[in-house]
Amino acid sequence: MWNDANMLPKAAMNKLETPLQNQIIAPLSDYRLVLISGPEAEKFLQGQCTCDFRRLAQGDWLRGAHCNAKGRMHSSFIAAKLGDETIALRMHASVVDSAMTAMKKYIVFSKAEASVAEALLIGVAAGEAPDLPNLPEPGKCTSDGGTHVLRLNDYSSELWIMDETSAAIIGHLPGTWASSSCWHEWMIRQGIAEVTQASYEQLLPQELNYQLIDGVSFDKGCYTGQEIVARMHYLGKLKKHLYLAETQLNDGANCEFGTEVEVQGKAVGKVIDAHIQEDGSSTMLVLANDSALEETVTIRHPSQPILRWQPLPYAIHNE
Repeated sequence: MWNDANMLPKAAMNKLETPLQNQIIAPLSDYRLVLISGPEAEKFLQGQCTCDFRRLAQGDWLRGAHCNAKGRMHSSFIAAKLGDETIALRMHASVVDSAMTAMKKYIVFSKAEASVAEALLIGVAAGEAPDLPNLPEPGKCTSDGGTHVLRLNDYSSELWIMDETSAAIIGHLPGTWASSSCWHEWMIRQGIAEVTQASYEQLLPQELNYQLIDGVSFDKGCYTGQEIVARMHYLGKLKKHLYLAETQLNDGANCEFGTEVEVQGKAVGKVIDAHIQEDGSSTMLVLANDSALEETVTIRHPSQPILRWQPLPYAIHNE
């Protein structure tokens, strides 16, 4: 099958070089595209999700989330317009079924439908602007037939390939093929976490810093869960954020979602996402109390691995 990631060139890189010098190409095999199509596709999503879908008309791609009534996220996604009546949501494969179920409760009242697309998803990152055809400005999306290029930031992009003819571009991409785990670490280092089955309906958008990375619009109007999300923003109750950390894990220490981090035995946060190398060196995103960054924070484990805080590529403001 043309969209089978297993048919792509074998990864020559399994460990991300930092800082990244040369261009890498990685299969986004942990992700799927959900299509919302129909004359009311945009209207439906506008009333359900945290981002402002009116911006798609400007050629923007969007980061956002679909929440329940309590503001907890069913799914997080990157959205782009593929056609006049078709919007794609790129989300983690582990939540696609549950996300579709959540959306279908409401989509029956709209002239729209949801489906999972056959697509090939590729990530490209470099130490400078990615070397890609039709490369847009950061935050924008360009389309050429069945190939859609989303410029995530200055250094990385995604390719959404929608048909076999367009898949021919794969053979012309310059760079080193890397494993999907390299892309996972790259996104962690960008300060980007996403909803997976492990975190389904457990997190507010602000707990993934989405208000800081253009994943929440506070002036778009109502959407499911909006009252809770807005209250957290306007009442200034947020005293914790997502932070980037490194540590060395030994003696069976774990770093799955929800693993607590502590200061002198007192919980001050939890691991949201982690990438662990074979030698135990680990890069992770930790939801932690802001005040804890001035203390010695450890993973809750008898060996007490110490977290070393690293700078994020975006600023965390006092909210």
